[in-house]
Amino acid sequence: MPDEQGVIFTRRASGLVRELSWFDVFIFVVAGPAASGVIFYSVSTAADFPGASLPLAFLLGLLIFIPITLLVALSSATMPRSGGLYIAVSRVLGPTLGYVSAWLLFVGYGISSGVLSYIVVGLVGSGFSTAGLGSGLDGLARIGSAMQTQLWQTIGGFLVVLLFWWIAYKGIRKMKSIMRAIFFIPLAATIIAVIWFFLSGGLENVATAFNQAWGAGAFQQIQAQAASLGWAMPEFSFPATISALIVVIWAYTSITIINYAGGEIKTPKTSMVRGFMIGTVFVGIFYMIIVASVYNAFGDFIGSYDFLHDNNPEVLEGIMGGLVQPSVPFYFMSLAGNVWFGLVIAVAIALWFANSILPGFLANSRLAFAMSMDKSFPPALSAVNRRTGSPTNAVHLNAVFCLLGVLMMTLDVNVILSVLTLTVFFIFWPFGLAAMLLPYHKPEIYERSPVKWEVGGIPLISLLGAFTFAAGWFFVFLAFRNFTPTIMLSLIAVMLAGLIVYLYQQNRNRAEGVDVSKIYSQVPPE
Repeated sequence: MPDEQGVIFTRRASGLVRELSWFDVFIFVVAGPAASGVIFYSVSTAADFPGASLPLAFLLGLLIFIPITLLVALSSATMPRSGGLYIAVSRVLGPTLGYVSAWLLFVGYGISSGVLSYIVVGLVGSGFSTAGLGSGLDGLARIGSAMQTQLWQTIGGFLVVLLFWWIAYKGIRKMKSIMRAIFFIPLAATIIAVIWFFLSGGLENVATAFNQAWGAGAFQQIQAQAASLGWAMPEFSFPATISALIVVIWAYTSITIINYAGGEIKTPKTSMVRGFMIGTVFVGIFYMIIVASVYNAFGDFIGSYDFLHDNNPEVLEGIMGGLVQPSVPFYFMSLAGNVWFGLVIAVAIALWFANSILPGFLANSRLAFAMSMDKSFPPALSAVNRRTGSPTNAVHLNAVFCLLGVLMMTLDVNVILSVLTLTVFFIFWPFGLAAMLLPYHKPEIYERSPVKWEVGGIPLISLLGAFTFAAGWFFVFLAFRNFTPTIMLSLIAVMLAGLIVYLYQQNRNRAEGVDVSKIYSQVPPE
């Protein structure tokens, strides 16, 4: 068998190192989800979904993702290999569907890291603008304003990608140490901001604090100008809340990301379930508290500000003396009282983006590595640096897609979120179907599962799979609602490009006499 595996797979052993504990799984589950969903988009899309209740939308998101993350945890514990959901789909449903869903995921995760790199530059810039305008330091304000322009956010986004490219290249040990070090800084800063919002003392006190930061009457002028230009906040709307799930789904995007590095977790059978479930509940509650706190403090003003920022930026700039992107750090700085204290907390909160970008590099490079081990991706992508334990070529390829993600930020926000939702979440419906069929089609793999509970004689993993299958199609529906013919054609081109690579590799395998069916009849070697 070892000799046979040496022929079937790229090599007999993965070459990766098991370095991560259950606490590292927890950190990646909490930090991995796209920070922009709650820190940026939750308050910057208020005018796009008038009448939506964002706290309720985030609660619905948590209820959707708890069964999904439980299923991912069980699947990862059953097949603890790098590649995550791709391994389950390809082993149960076949190599082609496994590859297509994994290719879209690889593109989506790569672009996501680029999008986050772009956004974090603007967020830090908005902090500098706020501090500069509030303290009278025109130079700092000009730097902040420049960092919020498309040109400098693009340049800064490239630099952020290059930084995390270097960290990922250094290997899993370096990534683990950095994740542990930077996890608690934005966590502590966000807790401070949440407490500050809840203790703001009502809308009148909030308006007073905002006016002290931005000039006499700024709060009232923003509301009045938005109303005169057509903004009217409607009553609560459940359909609008459902539409806002495109933001919520994006916020939960990377909650399952650590499963793609399953081959680097020390005790996967226990660490996966423990870290995933504690982390998921923590993330959902934390999200709801953050969103509830800022909306509790500012109320409908968030919609007015967002409306002017998106549609009449010159009006907003005339009132405030500068244009600042709406975000949770911006609203905190507007209440902080002391501009330097506010700036420190705002920049610390922005570190959530670092916590999101690094897991993206980890997961995507391991996904490319897993497809290469299966000989459906170029063999060079399975090369592992013996000193660092990093699949270096896979890290380099991911960085290319991250840079593409930075450039994509020139598109409309709904288009960006829809493309990312489709590419990242497309894999969930085949994964759900694979989980439904696993006990029946691959009983020898199912026997490895740490949990074999049944409900009415049906395996729990099959029931969770049915829910995930349905949720996966719901994610696809949310994505397609905002697609244009141009975006659809671009997506088709991306899929065709991936399939050309796949067909080339399969033809190469056949020429070399490799029996592809044997590859997908077993999980990859450790």
